[in-house]
Amino acid sequence: MNISAVIKSSVLFFVLLAAPASAFAEQVVKIGLTGAVYEEIWAPVAETMAKEGVKLEYVQFSNFSLPNQALASGEVDLNAFQHHAFLRNEIRNNGYEIASIGDTFIVAMNLYSNKIKSVSELKDGDKVAVPNDATNEGRALKLLEAAGVLKLRKGAGTSPELSDIESTCADIDFVEMDANLIVSTLPDVALAAVNGNYALDSGLTADEAIFKEPKYDDDSYTCLIASRAADAQNPVYRRIVEAYQSQAVIDVFNTTFAGFFVPAWK
Repeated sequence: MNISAVIKSSVLFFVLLAAPASAFAEQVVKIGLTGAVYEEIWAPVAETMAKEGVKLEYVQFSNFSLPNQALASGEVDLNAFQHHAFLRNEIRNNGYEIASIGDTFIVAMNLYSNKIKSVSELKDGDKVAVPNDATNEGRALKLLEAAGVLKLRKGAGTSPELSDIESTCADIDFVEMDANLIVSTLPDVALAAVNGNYALDSGLTADEAIFKEPKYDDDSYTCLIASRAADAQNPVYRRIVEAYQSQAVIDVFNTTFAGFFVPAWK
């Protein structure tokens, strides 16, 4: 081998040594989400994982009833949209073999209105919109109780139903609908319980809420990343959780979504 060839071989050798090695073989991980705001939160995670050979691909779903079905069927590899109470209810009702592999954040459910400034202004005949899925409706009813709109029977549990209401501050009508549609009813109802992600999607701020959700007693409303139970120890998925639970994501919470998202892994 001539000197020129030796030099070229040496340069190539050192270039290869200097190049960052991917931690994982090139692959795509599909993540089910329920709102464009989540893609902004996941941006630093995607950047970190791309450097390690993993591309995150987002699959958006229009409501809460679809992402777990898609995960169970293999349409997506992970999802990140629900809290623990919702997941437990989904597993109980549908038999999904799905597991939480890491906590993400708590996102507030607050009360909004275009018609009143305080819940004390509610009057007979007013309509109050609440989500129609079991866990979020229960959360909304507990929120309304905290605000003084209603009183639930003792022992109603973590996911109360409309039948658990003992009394209300006025003769109000409850309107049940998909959580993602509630914001659109604000011109037509006196009060609405709105999930934080849908409030963000519609341009509402936490400061516009006329009542904010109080502190939480357990993990019921802590959101999470879920995988199929059989994949719960997948090293790529565990690394994604690790990349999510980082200061970079906290920075997004604080700068872009101040007032809505609180890290749940600390």
